[in-house]
Amino acid sequence: MAEITIRISDKTLRIVAIFLAAGVLVWVSSYLWASGTFTPKYQLLVYVPEVSGLGVGAEVKLDGLPVGSVVAIKLAEELANPERRIQLILRISKRYQDAIRSDSVATVTSEGLLGNRYVAIHLGFKGTVIDADGEVPASDPHFRRARLPGPDLLLHHRLRIVALLYSPRFGNTGLFRMGP
Repeated sequence: MAEITIRISDKTLRIVAIFLAAGVLVWVSSYLWASGTFTPKYQLLVYVPEVSGLGVGAEVKLDGLPVGSVVAIKLAEELANPERRIQLILRISKRYQDAIRSDSVATVTSEGLLGNRYVAIHLGFKGTVIDADGEVPASDPHFRRARLPGPDLLLHHRLRIVALLYSPRFGNTGLFRMGP
């Protein structure tokens, strides 16, 4: 039986290699562009009393919109104030710099009851813009919930209503008694 030999010229191999390399380069650069690697960023500081469950790489949200991440968690250099024991270094996209002002408030909170922990920054309106390496004031998360209602507060109220309806004050099974 006769053998068939297919010959591919060196020129054709070079052209195919160039197209493959260009395709890989376009894919890598589009992936990096979409992930925000090329967008300008700046750093902010937040001092909080505790960070249980929060890790490096955790998300930073500005009124629910993802704007950055936590790049470092350190013990504060000045341990005189118990409300400022932990220093968080945040990397924020530069295009949100005008929205984070001196009257903005940062808290460490979680997504729902068992969700991931993240840093929530609430939009400032009247204060001055916080420059790079500036400090965002932190507040107690319970104070934030009382001040700014959100899904966590609504869930809390619903659980309180259910607990009230099934409390011993209304009998063994609450308002929803079954039977005579």
